[in-house]
Amino acid sequence: MGKKLGGELEHRTKALTKTRLSPCLLCLALDCTMKYVVDTSLINKLLDGSIHVDELPTDGSFVASHIQIDKINQTKNKKRRLELLKKFVETIDEVLPTESFVLGTSRLGEAKLGDGVSYYTIKTELDSKNRSKSNNSEDALIAAIAMNNGFVLLTADHDLYQVAYKLGIGAIYWATT
Repeated sequence: MGKKLGGELEHRTKALTKTRLSPCLLCLALDCTMKYVVDTSLINKLLDGSIHVDELPTDGSFVASHIQIDKINQTKNKKRRLELLKKFVETIDEVLPTESFVLGTSRLGEAKLGDGVSYYTIKTELDSKNRSKSNNSEDALIAAIAMNNGFVLLTADHDLYQVAYKLGIGAIYWATT
C-alpha cells in the first residue's frame, strides 16, 4: 500500500490493522491489489511444468527483486539460464528493491538501507532449520520483502515456507515432486 492514505481509508486501515487481519485479508477489506513475491524456486517449477501458471493467484501482481535475477544468472547451463530468464520476464510484473542491504549479496541502488531486523530474523530461522544452507541469505532477503510490505510469498521451498509461516508472513507453498 505504499501510497499515503487519506481520511476514511486511513481510518479503516488503522481499525483493520488492530484486528490483526492477515495482509491478504487486510488487502481484501481495503479493496486494494495484492502483491505476490515470487521465489526463485517457483520460477524453476514453472519452467519445469510441475507448476502451471493457471495455478498462481489471479487477484494481484507478481514482484521479485534483483536477488531472483542474480540466482537465475548463476545457472551454469546457458540454455536453462535463458529459459529461466524468459519465464521470469513472462511472470514478474515489477522488480522491487530488497528491504535490507547485505554486503556481498545486495546491489547498490537495488536494496534499501533498512534496519535488517526482518532479514536477520528470517535468516536466523532458516539457518536453524536447514543447517545454514548457502542460499539462506538470499531467501531471507526475498521473504523480508513480503514481511515488511504485507505481501504474500509464493514458494516451492519447504524450509522457506515453514519459516514464513512461523513468522506470520503470508505464504503459499507448492509441494512438487
